[in-house]
Parts: sequence; structure tokens; C-alpha cells
Amino acid sequence: MYENSWIQLQQHEVEVAADGHRFTYTFLNSRPSVMVVALTDEQKIVLVRQYRYPNEEFAYELPGGGGAGSDPVAKAREELQEETGYRASRLRKLGSFVVYCGLSNEVCSVVMAQGLERGKQRLEKTEHMTVHEVSYEELRQMIQRGEFRDGMGLAALNIARTEIETQLAIQYPLRV
Repeated sequence: MYENSWIQLQQHEVEVAADGHRFTYTFLNSRPSVMVVALTDEQKIVLVRQYRYPNEEFAYELPGGGGAGSDPVAKAREELQEETGYRASRLRKLGSFVVYCGLSNEVCSVVMAQGLERGKQRLEKTEHMTVHEVSYEELRQMIQRGEFRDGMGLAALNIARTEIETQLAIQYPLRV
């Protein structure tokens, strides 16, 4: 029905196996994507902030992008450097999630990046974003206050939660 560089709107005729009912199903066919949970040596999480036209607001997000293909770790490395300037010496896929069940077939991989080295952003012409480093506690407060409300970022952080908290416990042992 419609196609551009990022998405394809598809319409299919579907039949319910149980009773033979037929209906038209329209959904977004989208390439895989990746979200990067980047943790600095100072135990800060790297965020980007950019204006999002559909919501007419600036949004805090995790670095990431579409077109992950068969190697989400390579795409995570590319997106992290492009959007934040950081290069990571260690990247690891933590999991994945379906972005919007029922509306899209997009699957997003969550990749943790560590061993970060600062560099220069390489933004695309359509991108303008600022880079922010926040502690895990600051990020939790931003979420509670509704300042960080990107759904893909929230899902990625949920997948990465155990890993983040494990990393923080190693750096800052709990005292009893």
C-alpha cells in the first residue's frame, strides 16, 4: 500500500482457521531495529535527546536505530558511534522484543555496550541530538517523572535491568 526507506504498509487477506472468517489485516512491515544500553566506566547510562515530530516534543531515548539485519551487535556499534560519538570495546546482545504486537512485525534487539571511548558524533542530515550521561538512579527518577517515556527505551531497559544492576553491584557493593 505504501513504502519508504524505513517502513512498508502491507495489507493481507487473512482467514481465521477455526471458523473460516476472512478479514483484511493491515500492518507495518519494518526492518529489525536495535537499542543500545551503553554503560560508561563511571557507571553512567548514555542517553540521547532529540525532537520527535509526531509527538511535537523533545524526547530522551537510548541510542539506536533501524536496519539491524542479521547482526544487531554490528548495528549497535554503528548507531552508538553515529548518535553519541562513543566507541565500545565490548558489546553483547541481551535479548529482543516485538516493538508493537498487532501493528508491526518489527523486532528490536537490545545490546549492552561497555568499554566506551568518547569520540565525535556522526549524525545523519535529518538528525540533531544531544548526548547525556545519567546515573541509573537519575534515569529511574526521569522515568518516574515522565521525562523518559520512550516505549522502546523502556522495554530495552527492562531487558537490561538485571545486567545493569549486576554491573552496579560490582562497582558499588551493597553494605549491610
